[in-house]
Amino acid sequence: MGLRRCVSLGCALWLAATVFAGPLHAEDLSFTGYARDRQSGALLYVESHLVRSFGKVGETRIVSYRCSAEGPAFARKELTYGAVREEPEFTFVDARSGYTEGLRRTAEGPRVFQQDNARSPRREARIPANAVIVSDAGFDEFVRKHWSELEAGKTVRFPFLIPSRLDFLNFKVKKDRDTRVNDAPASAIRLNLSGVLGWFLPYIEVTYRKSDQTLLRYEGLTNIRKDDGGNHVAVITFPPRERKTVAAVDLARARSETLVARCP
Repeated sequence: MGLRRCVSLGCALWLAATVFAGPLHAEDLSFTGYARDRQSGALLYVESHLVRSFGKVGETRIVSYRCSAEGPAFARKELTYGAVREEPEFTFVDARSGYTEGLRRTAEGPRVFQQDNARSPRREARIPANAVIVSDAGFDEFVRKHWSELEAGKTVRFPFLIPSRLDFLNFKVKKDRDTRVNDAPASAIRLNLSGVLGWFLPYIEVTYRKSDQTLLRYEGLTNIRKDDGGNHVAVITFPPRERKTVAAVDLARARSETLVARCP
């Protein structure tokens, strides 16, 4: 597996992304992301996000990746947040191929796992208990934690977990520019690999609303694969009008939804 794919799998910052910023008090939320091809603008897939008890220890999130806005789901990710919000446990599965990856916590310490397809063996590795990493959508929490530094133009480096490598790579983030999205002031932040490898791989850009650090736009490699096995390069938008506070999200229903092996 090439490094380009490995990096994109880890940087589902859509972060699948990539992609869970919200209000700073505990509540249940639902919102939607629309992934479109960066070149043609064609709709690639739709993300349905459900968040229970945002901001609390034990917060749970389920993302259903759908063929279309009203279509069936072909993939699902579930995350659980502990005391360190940059390091959520998560499991992602794509029913089209059987690809699975994630991070789980055990009595012996955290373990990263990955499986290429339903026929391949599952691979696992232990992460040192004292390792400081950012996993999956924990990147969003990392950005919020370092918001003042990023707004000041500083470069911030961090280790990001790449399940397909059973390891982490060092990344860096820096604010690129001020902009506006949906007529709201926003900051565009770019994510690159640190070191020489970063010279050859494309950046990922995430744009956050300044007022509350809500993610409004993601552009770059995703961890959703195309039919040819490569990864989609997408622009994912999260319309604020579709972000809703709800009395209680139905996580059981989301978990029980049958994933389809092929989009219609």
